[in-house]
Amino acid sequence: MTPEENAQSSLLDSLYCEEEKWGEFEEESNEKTTFNGGNLSHLPLLLTEQDLFWEDEELNSLFCKENEAFLDGTDISLSLQARTDAVEWILKVKFFYGFSALTAILAVNYLDRFLCSIHFQKEKPWMIQLAAVTCLSLAAKVEETCVPLLLDLQIEDTKCMFEAKTIRRMELLVLSALNWRMNPVTPLSFLDHIIRRLGLKSNIHWEFLRCCENLLLSLLADSRFVRHLPSVLATATMLHVIHQVEPCNAINYENQLLEVLKINKV
Repeated sequence: MTPEENAQSSLLDSLYCEEEKWGEFEEESNEKTTFNGGNLSHLPLLLTEQDLFWEDEELNSLFCKENEAFLDGTDISLSLQARTDAVEWILKVKFFYGFSALTAILAVNYLDRFLCSIHFQKEKPWMIQLAAVTCLSLAAKVEETCVPLLLDLQIEDTKCMFEAKTIRRMELLVLSALNWRMNPVTPLSFLDHIIRRLGLKSNIHWEFLRCCENLLLSLLADSRFVRHLPSVLATATMLHVIHQVEPCNAINYENQLLEVLKINKV
């Protein structure tokens, strides 16, 4: 077996553990994520040299593009509590309608980028709620196949109710502020790359991905994480989950993961 196959096989082994519960957001959504054994005999797909070349090219592209829409968190012209409230509302709607993790992450990305733009007027308290509704609406249109009506999107705990025409006008303002760049690199971009790169397709591996998604969702409301690049958040998330899954061999698996991502641990 080649070193690459050994590394892939070892990382597969690391995703096995007894039944575990992950994250407070899973409890809120009444979901129970478990690793319950399963069949790990399905080895990852072996990639040809050409496949590896294109995978490396895509990874390099992700690293380049993640800087294009990166925020360091210092330009958000809004109180931290107001941002936290807006993000928590987005997460409530996400769980209420069963939106994907990517929809919520995109919505918060749009929101943070808009808050850093000259278009946001912090002297209008209701503006943050309108921005949150608008950013979630846009993210849902990008990612979801079934999108609620704009009025239905504003579920309970919404501080202000906005007419559909008001939200549509705000969508144009947000799109202009974001320069119509609606598919930024997110931590999930790197998670997807790892899943595909290693050919992880069994139920256990999808549970591993879902654990990482839930952990990322739990961090969205904390503005400190805006200061970190998507690749850093993705790597830290996967390392945390791996340490929880297989603490005895965590260092070995950690090194393998960092090698695949071509990231040096500082």
